[in-house]
Amino acid sequence: MAALKGLAFLLLVTSAPAAAQVPDSVPPDSAQAEQDTVDLTARYLEALARAKLRTPVVPHLIDDGPRPPTSLLVFDRQALEWATAETLGDLLTHVPGVYLWRGGWIGRPEYAAYQGRGATSVEYYLDGLPLTPVGQDSVAMDPATLSLRILDRVEIERWAGLLRVRLYTPRHDRLAAGSRIGVSTGDRDLARYLGGLERRYASGLGLGLAAEYWTAPTFGGTSSDAHATSVWVQGSYLHGERWGVQYQLVSQTPDRDPYVGGETSADTLGAGLKGTRSDMQLRVFLRREVGGTGRRIELVGARTSWSGSAIEQEINSGGLVASWRQPTWTVTAHGFVRSRWTPVDVRGSAGWVPTAFTSFNAEAAYQRHESDRQSSWIGGRAGIQLPAGFSLSGSARLGSIVASPAIETAVAQDIRDAEATFGWQRSFIGIEGSVSHTNAFQSPAPQPYLQIPTLAEAPAATWLTVSARIAPVQWLILESRYSDPSGELPDGQPPTHSLSTVTIRSKFLRTFPSGFFDLKVQLGMETWGDGILGRDQLGEPVRLDGATFLRGYVELSLGDFRFYYDRVNLAGSDQTYVPGFVIPRYGSTFGVRWDFLN
Repeated sequence: MAALKGLAFLLLVTSAPAAAQVPDSVPPDSAQAEQDTVDLTARYLEALARAKLRTPVVPHLIDDGPRPPTSLLVFDRQALEWATAETLGDLLTHVPGVYLWRGGWIGRPEYAAYQGRGATSVEYYLDGLPLTPVGQDSVAMDPATLSLRILDRVEIERWAGLLRVRLYTPRHDRLAAGSRIGVSTGDRDLARYLGGLERRYASGLGLGLAAEYWTAPTFGGTSSDAHATSVWVQGSYLHGERWGVQYQLVSQTPDRDPYVGGETSADTLGAGLKGTRSDMQLRVFLRREVGGTGRRIELVGARTSWSGSAIEQEINSGGLVASWRQPTWTVTAHGFVRSRWTPVDVRGSAGWVPTAFTSFNAEAAYQRHESDRQSSWIGGRAGIQLPAGFSLSGSARLGSIVASPAIETAVAQDIRDAEATFGWQRSFIGIEGSVSHTNAFQSPAPQPYLQIPTLAEAPAATWLTVSARIAPVQWLILESRYSDPSGELPDGQPPTHSLSTVTIRSKFLRTFPSGFFDLKVQLGMETWGDGILGRDQLGEPVRLDGATFLRGYVELSLGDFRFYYDRVNLAGSDQTYVPGFVIPRYGSTFGVRWDFLN
């Protein structure tokens, strides 16, 4: 050992002069290149070290606390990448009971309807604040205008007759910068470009920027070009975990031509959409404890605006959020005042997990709308986890709501909804069945579909939804989701609606033991029976024929680099999700995405 140390010391001493002397035969720039190479290697090693260092992040605005099993469907960044979803609307079809009003090819409207309540049955929230419908459609949000690729997490909360879709933008928690790029193309010169950069410094300063642009030329009609740009900008400063401030702006600029029918009809079936929507948030939070528990208070200012198509709208709001979280319970209260449509919005929620097998959650809300209208309701959940992977849960909501506050003629309607769910989850099998009861309710029709201006009042109904997963071997997964109402059919949703998939998913660990390689191959089938989508200008039913659509999807991952290929309507069906809006035969898209820390 002493000899080795002596040899190392001798090499160190003798090599120093040699490094300082550059022979005449070596160009000066070669010595500089050698020095640059050493510097780059050091910087690379430093970046690897920084990628492992975590930093505090701004907490989520609203914390509803623990929920019973089966009440929440969560897609984190990894799950979003593998979800077989080109759009947010695609993602919502993972919930049994959702029917997507697909207005043709990618980029066209795709409003989601849930359990007979129309598009107003789905509420969207961006980082804790509601996404209020503005602009040319003041009834409901079109998820096709919301970019799925700039999101970091999606949570879908289920109630009888209601979905709450919570969208979360990235919260970068590493000292190394995070980057994302993506390029996609498809039939008829469809193109999509994505780029993002996130950076957080040891000083507490954080920056984020992402943008997506896509263009989808006419495919299926005689005119329906669509383009959209989405931008996310975020800046924050955190003083440890105790206090911080964050500014965020999310902007969407859709440019969608009116949809004109094809060979069978030259009528204008779908309204165009052109303008810019912006959602701004400014948050300041303060908390006494660290580690995710304790009391927290937050001041919030927000502005939602729309400009385009001769419509100028702006909603300014301010509010206070207070929460107290402990390991087994959470209490949250928040109140907002707004300049338009809903001047007062006050809500509270609580969650409690008294044992490892039981959980409870409750909420209450009061809203005062313009024209002396009010919404108020209470809701509760309870769940129990049984041995061998079995679970039982139930929920109910009682009160009254105004489905579309921006519509002056919309009045408060009673809600008396309840749901019971049974689940069984094991590694090789999973089964979930729900029975939901929804009372009679009048929902407005989504506004872009010109041939369906109204929906008939939905009758009281009992809904059966079932989802199942079977994995006979580790690399093969069979899944199916099914929904059907009993009694009289409501408008907007066909009966016996199901979506089934067969998926081969393997990392080929014997060949790639590091897990660097991942492959997914999926074949999906969506089918439903004859129904009624809505009412025409004369009040006559617009019939929706039963249909079957096939979809193929391939995704390959090499570390953080991904390639995907998606092809719809593999059977070349002439049927549609909305009468008149053609679903292209064999329409395909493909592209690459790459996430990395640098």
